[in-house]
Amino acid sequence: MLINLHYNKFLFLLVIYFMSCFLFASQKKTVKTINIIGAETVKESLILTAMRTKKSTLFSPQEFDSRILRLDAISIKTLYISNGFLEVSVEDSTRIVDGEVHVFLKISEGKQYFLHSVEIQGNQTLTDRAINKILEFIPKKPYNPVKANNNLALVKQEYEYYGKLISSIIITDKIGDSVHVQIQVEEGPDVYIDTFFIEGFQNLSEDNVTREIAFKSGDLYNKGNIDLTKRRILETGVFSFAGITPLPVAGSDTTVNLLIELRQFTPKQWSSEGGYFPIEYYRGVEPMPGIGGEIEWRNRSLAGSTTNFSTRITVQGLLSDDYLYLIYPKFGMDMDFSNQWFLNRRIPTKIGIFYETFSNLGQEESESPVTRYGLQVTNRKMFGNYSFIETGLHWEKFIGSENNSEVQEEIEQRTFKIKGLLDGSDDPLFPHNGYRLTGEVSQTGGILGGTRDYVKIDFGLNKYIQIYRKIVLAGRLKYGMIFGWNEESYNDVQYEKFYMGGSSSLRGWDMLKFKTDENDMPDGKIIRLMMNWEIRLPLFWILGGEVFIDGGYLTDSFSNQSIGQIEWNGGFGIILMTPLVPFRVDFAIPLEKSAGDFSSWKIQLGASYIF
Repeated sequence: MLINLHYNKFLFLLVIYFMSCFLFASQKKTVKTINIIGAETVKESLILTAMRTKKSTLFSPQEFDSRILRLDAISIKTLYISNGFLEVSVEDSTRIVDGEVHVFLKISEGKQYFLHSVEIQGNQTLTDRAINKILEFIPKKPYNPVKANNNLALVKQEYEYYGKLISSIIITDKIGDSVHVQIQVEEGPDVYIDTFFIEGFQNLSEDNVTREIAFKSGDLYNKGNIDLTKRRILETGVFSFAGITPLPVAGSDTTVNLLIELRQFTPKQWSSEGGYFPIEYYRGVEPMPGIGGEIEWRNRSLAGSTTNFSTRITVQGLLSDDYLYLIYPKFGMDMDFSNQWFLNRRIPTKIGIFYETFSNLGQEESESPVTRYGLQVTNRKMFGNYSFIETGLHWEKFIGSENNSEVQEEIEQRTFKIKGLLDGSDDPLFPHNGYRLTGEVSQTGGILGGTRDYVKIDFGLNKYIQIYRKIVLAGRLKYGMIFGWNEESYNDVQYEKFYMGGSSSLRGWDMLKFKTDENDMPDGKIIRLMMNWEIRLPLFWILGGEVFIDGGYLTDSFSNQSIGQIEWNGGFGIILMTPLVPFRVDFAIPLEKSAGDFSSWKIQLGASYIF
């Protein structure tokens, strides 16, 4: 009896709970339509982009929030003002039908005002042209006070590069048939650095920080040197934060003290990571998507210095052509020592020792894997956030056999390498505009000795153009050559020649099999030309799409190269836009094949864009 009573009570509470959830859910109102009235000059699509309130779709119901709608009205008004409509008004209203909300936005655009002239007074350090460029004041164009007010801080920052730490800039506009702008500048005095203080470093001598400082007492305050100092301190890898704050000196308006505040990483830590990402599995080919993971132990402050030490164990593997199972496992161990200073000069240097084993394509399970070990010393100079020039010396030994060969050979290579990246793109992961230039030149052997002697060069150009809203036209061109490769005696056990095919090069062919030998194994060449063109566009939610064409050729002939040698593939892809990297599934077919021949289509998986 008691059990039945408790059961009935539980059942009653459960029914009440579900009814409450249903009633609460029924009170939520979704946005059915958004109606924009009176928009004549500004496109309706641009207005909708500026709004947080969105219309519900089959896959994405949008809950209505009156507070967000009021903010949307302000955003639309700001959009109009930034296009010169200084007298615009926006009224919002709603109508509810069957629990669904119909939104109405009534816009009275008013007159559009254009900039007539700009008069600047009081400036001596910065020219009129420089100030107008930063504020984006362009005569005969729509007057944009929103952009000017947002960029006002940038003008003050520009003055800080010239020691003008206490500047004042006032913008006034006179509105008639057009707009006349007056800018009054008070540059202020030249400000000098008196001294500086450092807070936040632990278990380190102060010299490890002061040698990174790009200014000294008595210098004219220069924002460029301040930013350089912060960047150099962070590049040590010891600190997670570096801030520099100017402090006024009592009784003086021409000197400041600088407070350098630091926050250190945990000096010693274990870390691990893994997933599906591009892997540099073979040295002569583009990084290929694969599954991998690593465990690392790091000491960021070895022996109380800014020397970083790390040791890693990595396991990586490529997927089969049908992506059903993992093949060609690669195991590696390495140790690195790095510091921003070398021989008392600021030359970012890394010294590494490595060991790895891996299998070549087509290698039988009974065959011994390729074993590789060696030592490398690299120096990297950064320019901006991503551009760099890197030089390195590499000594390595490896033993292995060429594909389907029982011949084992121990090879010693000594290489000097220069590689660089000039990154002029607007985003490292999701570029919309700009370019990237890449280059690599390496000399193996020669005066360095070793069992091989050849020169390899490889250059590339990536270009990104935003052709409409978020639709991007992207193109890549790569060209490489090898001089001195001895085809008769050099077994290409590390795929150091050029190969193409797969999700990172020519997507209409299987991995590395653009050219194959009599055993249907990858056949590398000493000359490669490759180009990729694609249009990237958003679809809905976090899904995007791409339409592409890839082309290229491989050859061993320096004298017989022509555009007619290029073989092409085309296709399309679906992209999942995650916050980390885009993941894509590409469908491609060589253009000489029939699109109706479904067996000729290749499915390629990729992490991040192809370039």
